[in-house]
Amino acid sequence: MKKIFYIFICCFLVLACTKENGKKPYDFAFVFESGDEWHFEWKIYEKPRKDDYDDEDLSQDINLKDGRGIYLENDKVLIKTESKKLMGSFFIEKTETTIFSGNQTGSFEGYLTVEGSYEKKGRKFIVEDGTFEFLWTNAEVYGMQDTVLKGKWTLKRL
Repeated sequence: MKKIFYIFICCFLVLACTKENGKKPYDFAFVFESGDEWHFEWKIYEKPRKDDYDDEDLSQDINLKDGRGIYLENDKVLIKTESKKLMGSFFIEKTETTIFSGNQTGSFEGYLTVEGSYEKKGRKFIVEDGTFEFLWTNAEVYGMQDTVLKGKWTLKRL
């Protein structure tokens, strides 16, 4: 009888854990209005990680310690709202050939701002139809002006 009780307790504890802990990567897909498509593979962490984030960074600590935010790899953060949206803004860099640069290949960098409604099934986060803006900050290198590019983004666990 004790064995059954202990097995029940163990199963309950395992099934009760609903926080994403970075074991599987997510595909962040960004589709620009120009037709360009960028993919990033990042892991998600819902719990604060002492090894990656400094306690003195108050803007992150305030949002993350009370469960309103999630960490991405490479010091990126998304905020969860009460209306089931993910929002965030961070610097990214991608080396690729793009249509928006006149089919030039290079390292494109800028600030990405994302927003999208999410679903959570168990530990999985899913964003089907989010929107983003990319402030392209090194456009002068390609003979263009800094500009804001828009598009849609999705998030799926691999």
